[in-house]
Amino acid sequence: MPLPKTKDKKSAASGKASQRKPRSRQNNKQKSSGANSSQRSGTNSDDERTVTNTPTENDKKLASAILNNRLGKELAELKPERVKRRRWFLSGIIFGVSAAVLSILYTNPTQSSHINHMHTFFGELDVISLLPESLMPDDFIRDITGMLITNTEPSTVPQYTVGDYQPALSLVEEEVLVKKHNVILVPGIISTGLESWSTANCSKPYFRQRLWGTTTMFKAILLDKECWVEHIMLDKKTGLDPPGIKLRAAKGLDAADYFITSYWIWGKIINNLGVLGYDSNDMSLASYDWRLSYADLERRDHYFSTLKSQIEVALRAGGKKTVLVPHSMGSQVIQYFMKWAESPKGGNGGSQWVNDHIEAVINLAGTPLGVPKTLSSLLSGEQRETVQPLVNYLLDHFMNRKELASIFRSWTGLPSLLPKGGNAIWGDLSGAPDDIDVETDNVSSAVSYGAQIRFDDGGSVGNQTMEDALGLLYRVLDQDAQQFLKRDYSYGVFRTQAEMDDHADDHRMWTNPLQHQLPNAPNMTIYCLYGHGATTERAYYYTTDKANVDEFHEESGTPALRIDKRQRTHLKNVDIGIINGEGDGTVPLLSLGYMCSGAWRKPLYNPHGVRIVAREFAHNPAAAYKDMRGGAGASDHINILGNHAATADILRIVSGNGPMVEDQISSDILKYVDRIKLP
Repeated sequence: MPLPKTKDKKSAASGKASQRKPRSRQNNKQKSSGANSSQRSGTNSDDERTVTNTPTENDKKLASAILNNRLGKELAELKPERVKRRRWFLSGIIFGVSAAVLSILYTNPTQSSHINHMHTFFGELDVISLLPESLMPDDFIRDITGMLITNTEPSTVPQYTVGDYQPALSLVEEEVLVKKHNVILVPGIISTGLESWSTANCSKPYFRQRLWGTTTMFKAILLDKECWVEHIMLDKKTGLDPPGIKLRAAKGLDAADYFITSYWIWGKIINNLGVLGYDSNDMSLASYDWRLSYADLERRDHYFSTLKSQIEVALRAGGKKTVLVPHSMGSQVIQYFMKWAESPKGGNGGSQWVNDHIEAVINLAGTPLGVPKTLSSLLSGEQRETVQPLVNYLLDHFMNRKELASIFRSWTGLPSLLPKGGNAIWGDLSGAPDDIDVETDNVSSAVSYGAQIRFDDGGSVGNQTMEDALGLLYRVLDQDAQQFLKRDYSYGVFRTQAEMDDHADDHRMWTNPLQHQLPNAPNMTIYCLYGHGATTERAYYYTTDKANVDEFHEESGTPALRIDKRQRTHLKNVDIGIINGEGDGTVPLLSLGYMCSGAWRKPLYNPHGVRIVAREFAHNPAAAYKDMRGGAGASDHINILGNHAATADILRIVSGNGPMVEDQISSDILKYVDRIKLP
């Protein structure tokens, strides 16, 4: 449960939204007011004296007495059990982080650069506002991190280890790689930091601070949850900012290089590109507000217009075509962008624009056919690590399913990740293309993935295929959410050229690669780089609090449907209601690999002969005690951004050596492709 907020008697009585502020700010205001009053009267009370920079022994004793007295008053106002919970929670955070850092330093000295970020981490966390003043947290943290820092050079610049620049350092010597093409990195969902630009009511303390990303987000969830929820949700009627709220994507490379200090996202790839000679003139990060539908990204932020202009400027100024490197949801953003750039209803660039301006698209852990866990997020408010693991922990412990469902359903960009292709891709009640072969795989028993949602609780609801499950979701959503689904997205399959032609300029199809064709760009290459071999959510067991499917529709309240977490030990691919399959830990193999190994090699979906390359990397993480992120061999959904083999491919492509990067298949994706019958 969330930590309680302490309010003074006046704010408790009024209950106004404007009083929802962290206690530390109220205390500071009270202390400032008291100091001014003392100066006017010409006297100083014990409670109003301060400690100087060079205190005497008597001053130290007096300050200690003052702090103890103040702390005693605060403790008297708080319920003892609340204080105890807060102390234990914060102590646990400090102990856990310290233990993790010490373990890294002891077992793997090459990771000791993370120590250099500790003081920044705790400084940004603003521990002073969370802990009792008598603990002197700033001095404590400064002393502890000072003892741990191994770099003694008098510099404020972080000293990165050699490993952060690999494999670039080796490849520059071995293959003589140098930069050639302009590079634009495109983050995935929830990777870009979101900054507050509103100054009304509870927004004031967070002006120009990130309410998504950085530790300000964690502090806001813990101490100011209602205000944080107001900011992170979109307006149900407009799909845009709620009245009085303005959240915008952070800009620059640091918008998504690290989620919080030392938790890298694009940081390692940026470092490696730097070795090739890239800087902010020819490398950028196209951050965006991932909560918005793609149409609203252009409508509100002019996102695609800006991206198109940036690519055009790079070509005019330096004669460089651009390599786009999207990750996760970013792969769909770029698919949408290329169709938008061509269309007279979008950028109006014409049929040759993509071919003239884009050298390659490198999809890192792309999600062209969606992610099943998006369905559970919207259906029952159970994200199951849809968000970053650190955020997932907070949301799980400080939000209930009603709150999570409301947040997720307000994000009009999230439905872009719902699975596409229906039963043709994901299977039906008779089976699925990626079903486990019990005999071949030497498994005693396994359940089919063809039923995306299964009910075995004896209720009246039968098993649901992917198409059925999307229909069920539509019935559960309120009318506003239903309208946005109709307006922005389509999840089917086109099987004829006539269907493609009839909907060529329909923006709903631009997020679904099975309902639009690749652009007229025979000189461009699309690479799919992704990991496999990690346990990945593929389907679900559900149960319901309602007997009648017509009662599932919820205007408000906790969703009636929920994952059925009962143990089913007789099924080898089921764990607490989750039916697991193969993938990168987040995206199933079907979505990661089918387009590059299957559909995009067919004339209907790739009529102009865009070169397609599929590159798979078996997930081979290092032991956790050596590297908590898995090291150079990790290829799960986030950590593939630090995978050395994948990074090496990126470096070769941006330096003009893309032709040497060819197909590399090590999974069963080709077997699954043969089982899917599309033109």
